[in-house]
Amino acid sequence: MEVTNPDAIGLSEDPSEAKIRLDRCIELLEGAYGPPKRRRSDPVDLLVQTILSQNTTSANTHRAFDSLKRAYPTYQALLSAPDEEVAELIRCGGLANIKTRRIKEALVMIRERQRDRMGAIEGEEKQKDRTGARGEEEREGRGEVGRAERIDLDFLRGADPVEARDFLVSLPGVGPKTAAVVLLFAFQMPLLPVDTHVNRLSRRLGFVPAGASIEEAERILETITPREKYCSFHVNLIRHGRAVCRARSPSCGACVLAEICPSADGAGQKD
Repeated sequence: MEVTNPDAIGLSEDPSEAKIRLDRCIELLEGAYGPPKRRRSDPVDLLVQTILSQNTTSANTHRAFDSLKRAYPTYQALLSAPDEEVAELIRCGGLANIKTRRIKEALVMIRERQRDRMGAIEGEEKQKDRTGARGEEEREGRGEVGRAERIDLDFLRGADPVEARDFLVSLPGVGPKTAAVVLLFAFQMPLLPVDTHVNRLSRRLGFVPAGASIEEAERILETITPREKYCSFHVNLIRHGRAVCRARSPSCGACVLAEICPSADGAGQKD
């Protein structure tokens, strides 16, 4: 979407100028960190990982998630396990009781949505059988209906991105950032996740006004960032935020973005 009015998206400069600097930002970050590898992720795995990642480190998130996967081969098995047992497995990531409850409640809501969808499909198929509209091959390979029940988010594939995000945000412990992460990385939907690093660096770089909310930052960044670069911008800005442009004492002298950063030379220490 091309926007010619800076005020329409909350920018203090012309959107075309902001886009030029943002494109250069992506280029410089890819030069420093490389283009991120796009790995296929199971959507429910990614959802559970993002819930586990809240208020903890990446290392603890991976430890907690690996413990769950080793203990429970399926998410049905996790749902059947005692809460205390699940909480003990993920205790290394903190907030174990809260995260256990959120994960289980989210899985239950996903399963309920699956069953609603399966019921609708079965109704359509019965109607086809009555009218003779179903072919022999379709009768033999009933796909989604004939599949043994497993908890997944396949019903979001091909969905409208806004509707898919609204469903995910309705789950316990899932906010706009978590929803955008799942939809971008598991379904390649055009949503740009804004976490604390992306938000901080976008403000320091002048892409987003200092007083913008997370929702406003998402809207602005999605407008000026090329869709095919959402993943690269998100991942590499996080890498840079952890390694160089830290919340406290950013290393402006070692920053590859200094040429485009209005906060360089120490000004970025104030957010």
